[in-house]
Amino acid sequence: MKNFIGFLVFISPSFLGVLLLRASGHKVGKKVKIGFSFIKAKQITLGDNVKIGHLNLILNKSITLNNDAYIGYLNVLKGPFNLELDKKAAIGNKNYITRSNLGITYGESDLILGELTKITTGHHIDLTQSISFGKFSILAGVRSQMWTHGYYHANTGKDRIRIDGKIQIGDNVYIGSGCIFNPGVKVGNAIHVGSGSVVSKDLEKPGMYVSQGLRHIENSLDKVKSKLKKVKDHGLVELIYKKE
Repeated sequence: MKNFIGFLVFISPSFLGVLLLRASGHKVGKKVKIGFSFIKAKQITLGDNVKIGHLNLILNKSITLNNDAYIGYLNVLKGPFNLELDKKAAIGNKNYITRSNLGITYGESDLILGELTKITTGHHIDLTQSISFGKFSILAGVRSQMWTHGYYHANTGKDRIRIDGKIQIGDNVYIGSGCIFNPGVKVGNAIHVGSGSVVSKDLEKPGMYVSQGLRHIENSLDKVKSKLKKVKDHGLVELIYKKE
């Protein structure tokens, strides 16, 4: 039934799509505009003046867009995660935001954008674990990547582990084009991250950060495991450790 409603919303003019969502028990505010997009979730809450553009694929666990929030066009938001945009927050165009099915992933995952925060165009966001942005922040430009999982391999043989970790971005943060965020990093308030930066550790002090040259780190699989917490009892398909 949800697939059928999603299809009807996709092919319907905006006012009919709004009526269909309301008739299905979802909460839809005033002056909401929905383009020709396929939208399916267990729970959908759209505040006043929310706008969703054309040709989006939005298949999530829950969707909450508060007053004046905006989603552009040609975005893919797919997987078992909760989407929450505060007032006037926005997801621009052509972004790829996904999470694998449970069994590969586990537990809850959320993408949260604070007030007036924006993800612009053509970014790749992995929601194996949650990603949160505070207020008045921006993932600017194009082609940045945010990864909440990665792997560490043994020096020989087939052994490897997956390492998961949430990404947390504070208030008033600017992130330039083509940045890469690794699992488990936190970025504090009032921080500017220069274009092309690779963020592999927490950034706490306000100011400007740019990428530095590669450096060698002595490490091993056992040493990596000793610093992380093993994930248990989720019926997972591989060995996973989590950054706390």
